[in-house]
Amino acid sequence: MAVITMSRELGTGGGLISQMVTNSLNYKLVDKELIGKVLSQFGMLSFNKVYDSTHNVWSLFDSDYRDLVKQLNKTILAFARHDNTVIIGRGGFVVLQDYQNVLNVLLRAPLEHRIRNAMQTEQIPDILEAEKIVRHSDEVRESFLRTFYNVSSNAAQYFSLVIDTSRVPLHLAARWIMEAAQEIDRKKIPPERSSLHAEVDPVLLKAVREVLENKV
Repeated sequence: MAVITMSRELGTGGGLISQMVTNSLNYKLVDKELIGKVLSQFGMLSFNKVYDSTHNVWSLFDSDYRDLVKQLNKTILAFARHDNTVIIGRGGFVVLQDYQNVLNVLLRAPLEHRIRNAMQTEQIPDILEAEKIVRHSDEVRESFLRTFYNVSSNAAQYFSLVIDTSRVPLHLAARWIMEAAQEIDRKKIPPERSSLHAEVDPVLLKAVREVLENKV
């Protein structure tokens, strides 16, 4: 089965779409919390702090940051060794770019739409506060990818499917993603181009397997 990475701007309905996809396809949802559980087993306890902070070029000189991102990349690949997974968050579309069994999805929408949507989904009563939160989320996401991967968060060439959820209803976006994943399943992919055959440290692979098995 295909592996799906899903990059989402805040306020695009990505949470609902990812749930629809995982429930319909019977996939495992790999989110920041699940990745953090694996990283913590390898002493990477500052993952949430690094992941949710803004960064600049000086972050590259911090060896702790570099080590964490390297381990993050290995962990993403370890999760992609398991089929039937949706990996959401940053970096996955870069780490898994060259694997033909991976569908990289970007969910985006105009800022105004995302602010209005965030007021509902995040239960933010004030529009100015909602705008502040959405803009901060964009800044954090962009700075993380620019600093550690040297890519833009909306670089379309890295994605198999880009969907504007202000124009495409969420249920239709989920259906497109599922149909695209099913098309990948029908292809004959050489083992060397499949993440299911990627070389991963056995200890890390075991940690990922245990976290997936214990996921409720």
